[in-house]
Amino acid sequence: MRKPFARLVKCRASNQSQDLGVTISELVATSGAQMRIFDMGRRVSKVNKALFAEFEQLARPYPTPYLRHAWLGILSWHPKQPGQHSIWFLKLPLDEQNILQPGPRDAFLQHWLRVAAAPEQDHGEAPCAYKPDGNRMAYFHALAAKVLDQPGSQYYATARGYLSGDSGWDNWQGVGLQGLAEVVARLEEEGNQVLVRDAMAHMPAVPRNVVLGFLENVNVGHELTVAINDRLATVVAEQASAADLAAFARGLSQSTNVEQRRALLLAILAHPMAADMEVMASVSSRCWQDLEGDLLLQYLERLAETDQQGQAFMPLVSDLMTLPGKREHIMAAFRHPKRTERLSQAIGDLLSRVRQGGMQ
Repeated sequence: MRKPFARLVKCRASNQSQDLGVTISELVATSGAQMRIFDMGRRVSKVNKALFAEFEQLARPYPTPYLRHAWLGILSWHPKQPGQHSIWFLKLPLDEQNILQPGPRDAFLQHWLRVAAAPEQDHGEAPCAYKPDGNRMAYFHALAAKVLDQPGSQYYATARGYLSGDSGWDNWQGVGLQGLAEVVARLEEEGNQVLVRDAMAHMPAVPRNVVLGFLENVNVGHELTVAINDRLATVVAEQASAADLAAFARGLSQSTNVEQRRALLLAILAHPMAADMEVMASVSSRCWQDLEGDLLLQYLERLAETDQQGQAFMPLVSDLMTLPGKREHIMAAFRHPKRTERLSQAIGDLLSRVRQGGMQ
């Protein structure tokens, strides 16, 4: 895959920015370029362009906020200039209603216009961008290659060869993140879903957990869900680590078999190693759609048990509350008559800090 042009810089919000009267969507359209937007926050997924346009016009909230921001990957290209494209990773701040705060976005647009007008000059840091972690970066580039009708990278064939078992399951050190990301991004092509399904029973923990992490970005079908379920049962019997449980929770988070994925999530939360912050953070950030009723109560109980010092309960619960419809479910769980004393104490501490103005 050709390495794309990317500006990856730190976010610097500006309250002094001039109102340009134009949005990112409008600016790209005016230039004659095409654009694809991806949510990069809780998982990597396509953002509907009409939804994004309304979000930029302050007409609707961002649907999947993460830590009070919209984390975006924007790919733009010109149809008449094949091979030329640009990528921006933006972290746009949101208000309490998940509505865009336009100042930082406008400051970024001003920077973009300056770069376009004088590309040979050094314009310094852009006002609102960030660098994704390696796994998200690899998966984004895998999706970008598909959008641009580019073939898989040199690592794609290596990853497919490994997943076939031909090179030996323990010989995974030479299999790069990029190759595994491309296999999952192209899960419906070249029999890749069958490759991943059959490999799930054989891969050692490191490559298996990497694949499970990438699977959080796709709708996992029934057969692959069954394979993940069977592997999870084996891993649990062999003494699963917290990293293992976190990876399985992520990999199952978009399974099309809702009943089975929720049953498996309950099993993960019931495991002794679930009392680890890596597992708690993975469940809240990836499996939020399933956190309601008894499953939500079980999650809050384990979180309160895990977070004895009360440092993570508030930020994780606060982040969940920003998601559409979650506040009502969480408040119902807070009032549950069968909640434990430890959870009641954690809730009391949280509400006390809210009254003191400590919950952002």
